[in-house]
Amino acid sequence: MPPIKTPPSTANHSALYLDLREFIRWIEDDFEPSLRRNGSTALYARHPEDDDVELYGICDMASVLYTIDRLPVGERNLRDWSEAINSFQTEAHGWFAEKKPTHAVIHNTAYALSTLKLLGLNAKETLSIGPEFTSPKTYLLSLDWKERSYPESHFGAGIGSICALADELRISDWFDEYFETCDSLCNHDNGLLGIDKPAGGDIDQIGGSFHYAFLYHHFNRQMPYPEARINTVLNLQKQEGYWDENNQLWLTLDALYLLTRTSRQTHHRFAEVKEAARRVARLLERNVFSAEGRAKTFAGKQPAHALAAAITAAAELQNFLGIQSIYTDRPLRNILDRRPFI
Repeated sequence: MPPIKTPPSTANHSALYLDLREFIRWIEDDFEPSLRRNGSTALYARHPEDDDVELYGICDMASVLYTIDRLPVGERNLRDWSEAINSFQTEAHGWFAEKKPTHAVIHNTAYALSTLKLLGLNAKETLSIGPEFTSPKTYLLSLDWKERSYPESHFGAGIGSICALADELRISDWFDEYFETCDSLCNHDNGLLGIDKPAGGDIDQIGGSFHYAFLYHHFNRQMPYPEARINTVLNLQKQEGYWDENNQLWLTLDALYLLTRTSRQTHHRFAEVKEAARRVARLLERNVFSAEGRAKTFAGKQPAHALAAAITAAAELQNFLGIQSIYTDRPLRNILDRRPFI
């Protein structure tokens, strides 16, 4: 690759300036090749030490490469992507499954379909849903909204995403009932989904509500009580910038997305929302995007999935704060503007 050039002047712009070119160069030169298998542009492991090609390795790297605008999409490349992803369509109802599970099959299926959507491709087999999903209201209300809003959002938002992404399942009446139920679960005090939650909200609601928020966005619907939601998410941010020390990457993306997308509905506390986003950017610069941060953040069991979260957060920051604050040589593209799942 050519050497990194000096960026344009940032005079008269925000004091924040985060240069992501070295991070993206690391993705291209080091991380992506470490996961690629069999010399293919579409076959990826989940971890550099894994031999097996896995669904989340493929889908995560497609998402990452799309975001940084390095995704190979020639006719042969697209055929390879289609074959790689569809090889995991092995379950009843045409659903997808990992070889070695890290997430539930409903999450696997939503993630596979969302990646196919990102690439302009389709599932090989027709999809259907079981009788438990016929009434979205009944299914959503069967979930634990008091203690497990976050983990069970993988199920509630997962079935919503599956039905949104499979043309044969996209039925307007079903989604009317789905969103009416989500609206009813949104708390007027804190603007987040949940039952019997604190008036000031909690981080379980932040993680859960994020998964429904991108479905609202996909359908051009507005989640209720935007001012309350902004109040809650701002108030729950810790001084250093995180919302949860035990979930530093994913919950940070969740909270950031809720703030930035809700700010499209209302300018309530807008200056504070921008400052919260800047705090996130500075935090990620130090703890994720730097060489030292990468060594820690991407040393776990699912580094590709962690990278998908990190680069999506970067894309959302750039979209909200501008390229003069979050600098890349090519504009970042948020996958959640193309499909309703991550």
